[in-house]
Amino acid sequence: MISGAYKHVDGTSFAAPIVSSLAAQALEVAPSLRPHQVKQLLIRTAARLPHVEVDRQGWGVIRPRRAIEEA
Repeated sequence: MISGAYKHVDGTSFAAPIVSSLAAQALEVAPSLRPHQVKQLLIRTAARLPHVEVDRQGWGVIRPRRAIEEA
């Protein structure tokens, strides 16, 4: 528990809405992107976290500004 109103959580159910909103923004600036191109964009612009096992972070943390600039 972080405070009375917040607690630390992780997992796909928390990541999916955040990542899908970034995918939607990428498609808004580049509507011709195909699904596999959006996926590659998100992977390419993500940053791995040092000192965190790969199994715990997937491709890393998304970097929205970088992804949109590349799109």
